[in-house]
Amino acid sequence: MLCVCLGGCATWPKRWGGRPCCITTKPVVSKQPIWWHLFDVTVVEPIESPLQLVRPARKLFGVPVRAHNLTDGEVADSAFFTNRDPASLAPEDVARGPTRPEDASRPPFVITKAKAEGKTAGFFVTAADGRRYLFKLDPVQAPELLSGAEVVTSKLLYALGYHVPSYEIAWVKPEELRLAPGLTIRRADGEVGPFGQAELDALLRERLRDGTVRVVASQILDGEILGPARFKRFRDCADIRALQVAYAWLNNIDAKDHNTLLVWTGAETVGYLIDFGTSLGADAGLGGPKHPCAGWLNLVDVREASLKLLTLGLHQPPCDVPPAPKPVSPSVGLFPPEVNPDRWKPYAPNLAFQEMNQDDARWIARRMARLSRAQLEAAVSAGRYSQPSDAAYLVDVLDARRRAIIRHYVGTEEGLTE
Repeated sequence: MLCVCLGGCATWPKRWGGRPCCITTKPVVSKQPIWWHLFDVTVVEPIESPLQLVRPARKLFGVPVRAHNLTDGEVADSAFFTNRDPASLAPEDVARGPTRPEDASRPPFVITKAKAEGKTAGFFVTAADGRRYLFKLDPVQAPELLSGAEVVTSKLLYALGYHVPSYEIAWVKPEELRLAPGLTIRRADGEVGPFGQAELDALLRERLRDGTVRVVASQILDGEILGPARFKRFRDCADIRALQVAYAWLNNIDAKDHNTLLVWTGAETVGYLIDFGTSLGADAGLGGPKHPCAGWLNLVDVREASLKLLTLGLHQPPCDVPPAPKPVSPSVGLFPPEVNPDRWKPYAPNLAFQEMNQDDARWIARRMARLSRAQLEAAVSAGRYSQPSDAAYLVDVLDARRRAIIRHYVGTEEGLTE
């Protein structure tokens, strides 16, 4: 893949702080702890931002900083994006996404690291051919919810032009799993203990269906993994700003820095979007369906907290007024057909999304219009839902939310691919 920015990569400063839209050098990436990142974007940045006079002043006078890589309504290839026509993809191309035939996971699998803490249990494995994967398991009470969301969302983001790893549904027999010697695991209480056959059996037992366990298999990316990107460094790239609209469509509320990954290929740095278990109707953090306010409020929402304080606790956001909507099914969760892209919020503020303007939003909305319903059906089919009614519901809702976004930003559905 050739990384080409409009105007050429040579026009970007070579230092990492130049906020390039494509990166032809190997940057040094420092990973913030998640708690500090959330504190930074929720508390520190709102205090510092007004003191950085240029951006607030330009917004105030109606001339916000424009994206550097949006010219004549188009965006060229960047670190995170490939400018291909969505309409050029056959439905089977969308269903396949970035997965190549040789990427299919092949047993037996050797578990090299366990991940059983938190709501999304799983383990890192090495397959018979030496390929490495992360296998993640669904919650026991929602056997298709997180895995389906991860796969479907990855396919649709790929169709829009973004770089994502290969995510596929796989069914694994317990006897196909082997344990590397000396495995340990950190439990919920913080204690580290052994991870042996008894612990593995306990993890799989309640998830067995007809002798197999459903997993979402995410292939470990080729190249040197550098770490997460900082959305703030890419805030003047249209493809990253407009990701807000794509995430609003898919209700992918977990849009923090740590759900990106920069990978050095030896010639360039490629940016990937990762970890979609909190998209569609799923919430990986809750280990089940989304809360009705997911997509409407930040986890720490200063405006709502202030209103509640001023009204002595009487104020309640409209999304949290009873009766609460019910999940469609255990496999779909809570994914309504209504969306207001201007009011949509991830669970933590995203510093690139805050810079999005109408030009950025129209660009991605036009790309969404180039997708057909057949392509949406193909993406949902990759989620391998056992109930046809669940798949049909997801296709209808994705189509309805997409049409609402196109009307909102483009003003018409003219040119919408049927």
